[in-house]
Amino acid sequence: MHSLRNRPWYREPWPWFLMALPLAAVIASLYTLFLATRNADSVVTDHYYRRGLAVGGDIERERYAQALHLDGTIRDAGGRIDLRLNQTVSDPVLRLRLRHPLSQSKDVEILLSRIAPGDYEAVAPRLDAVRYRVHLETAEWRLAGVWKPGDAVTLFPGV
Repeated sequence: MHSLRNRPWYREPWPWFLMALPLAAVIASLYTLFLATRNADSVVTDHYYRRGLAVGGDIERERYAQALHLDGTIRDAGGRIDLRLNQTVSDPVLRLRLRHPLSQSKDVEILLSRIAPGDYEAVAPRLDAVRYRVHLETAEWRLAGVWKPGDAVTLFPGV
């Protein structure tokens, strides 16, 4: 007959297996806490009230663009960005803001220069292959849309 030997608990595999599962959950939660404190959420702001009030100004610029029946088509054309507006505006330079969907640090601002009435262009910076939120604006009006570099998109007021 074989006699059972009493082994200490730490020599048995089952207590270690049972302790490994909660230990893995603790390690995963500590890592999640580390990531959360290290990388701030760029969407959350401490000044939500002020930002909410600023939305009213943006709406007025979009309404003005609607009253002008203004729209424009933007495309990436071999190292440059081309913009064609459906009508002539007086501004010699337009501001194009590209908001990256994943990281605020990858947002891009480009100044487009007039090359002909209603036509503007600029040198295209290196852009990620993502869908950017686009804002084309002056002090008086604003157009918006969603654009992936390489495609053409029409920008409208109120998007």
